[in-house]
Amino acid sequence: TPSLTERIKNRGGDYEQVRQRYIARQKMGRLGTPQEIAEGVLFLILNEFCTGISLSIDGGMSF
Repeated sequence: TPSLTERIKNRGGDYEQVRQRYIARQKMGRLGTPQEIAEGVLFLILNEFCTGISLSIDGGMSF
């Protein structure tokens, strides 16, 4: 994400190294795409029967 990129740069870190650590922790073995995030948001917006739902779009990397 842009905020993660900026934090890494501001702390003098190696973006690619941190990115690879995130990927290694993902159950799906990759980072999500903006399209995948948008599809989850769109689902919440369009589904009138969902109320108070919490949808984790995290590729299995729940904290």
